[in-house]
Amino acid sequence: MRHLNRTWCRLSVQMIKLLRLPLFMGSLLAVGMINAQEAPRPNRHPLLSIFPEPLPDGRMSIALEAANQFLRPDFEIGSDGRGFVRFDGEDWGLTLDLAKGFGPLTLNLRLRGVWRSGGWTDQVFASWHSILGVPQGGRGLAPKYRLEYTLSMDEQTVAQLSKDRFCPMDADLALLYTFGDNASGGRIGASVQAPTGSRDDFSGSGGWDELLGAALWRSWGRFCLHAQAEYALLGISDTNPYSATLSRRTQMRCWAGAAYQGHGSGFFGGLGLDITIGYMESPYSIGIPRIDRSGWQQHWTFSHTRLPEWRFGITEEAGTYFSPDLTGFIQYRF
Repeated sequence: MRHLNRTWCRLSVQMIKLLRLPLFMGSLLAVGMINAQEAPRPNRHPLLSIFPEPLPDGRMSIALEAANQFLRPDFEIGSDGRGFVRFDGEDWGLTLDLAKGFGPLTLNLRLRGVWRSGGWTDQVFASWHSILGVPQGGRGLAPKYRLEYTLSMDEQTVAQLSKDRFCPMDADLALLYTFGDNASGGRIGASVQAPTGSRDDFSGSGGWDELLGAALWRSWGRFCLHAQAEYALLGISDTNPYSATLSRRTQMRCWAGAAYQGHGSGFFGGLGLDITIGYMESPYSIGIPRIDRSGWQQHWTFSHTRLPEWRFGITEEAGTYFSPDLTGFIQYRF
C-alpha cells in the first residue's frame, strides 16, 4: 500500500512538471519570445489627438492612459501675432480595441474617451524637477492645477476647453491584412476616423479622416526589430476653423524600435523591454516652433513572462519639444 502511495505521489509530481512546461512556453509566446510588432503609442497632445489613431495590430485590448500637458506661457503667441495657443492640463483616457479576424484580414474598431481636468500632478513635477536640480520649464509662470486648452487664429477661437469634462473622442475603424508569422512578417491596412468627437474641445477634427499604414518585424529568439510608417489625411472642409491653422491636411509619421523579452520566471529574468523612437510631421502653421516643427518622441514599454497579457510604459518627447506631452499607460491585451 505504501509503495502504491509513493508511486502515485511520484506520478503527481511528474504530471505537475509536465503541465508547467506548456503553460510556461505559452506565456513566452504570448508575451512575444518571437514577437510580432505591436501597435505603437501616439503623441497624446490635444493638437495631435484630432488625427487618426496609429494602425492597430488587430488584437483586442484595453488601455488606461494618463497624460500631462504643458506649454510654457511665454511660448503662447505666434511669431507674427496671429496665432495663440495655451495648453495646461491633465488627461485620463481609456482606449478600447475591438478586433475580429476573417482569415488573413482583421477588422479593428478603436473607441476612446478622455477625462480632461486640471489634475493633481503639477506639484509632483515641480518637486521632481527640484530634486533633480533642473529648470522647471516655465511651470512657475502658470497657476497650479489649471485646465486650459486654447487654440485661436486671427482672434477666432478654433477649439477651447477650460472646464473639467469627459470627452468622447473620434472613433477609428481599420481593416488590416497580416502576412508572415510572429518571427517575420508584416501588416498593411487602412482606417477611417468618424467624427464622433467634438471639434470645439479637441475631441476630433470635425470631419471624416483617413489613414494608410504598413508595419514590418523580424525576430531572433529574444530580440525583435520592428517599424511602422503611416500617411494620415484630415478630411476637413475649408469652412472648418482648423483649416486656418494648418499648412497642409496630411501628416507623415513613422516608428522604429527594438524589443527584448526575457525567458525566466523571476522578476529580472522574465522582464521585457521595447524601446521605440517615433517621428511625426507637424501640419500646423501657427508661428510657434514647438507646435509647427516636426519632432521625435520616445516610447518605453515593459512586459513580463508572468504577466503575458499586460504592458506598462511611458512616452515623452525626445529632445525636440514638439507638441510636448508626457504619457504613462497600462494596457491589457486579450
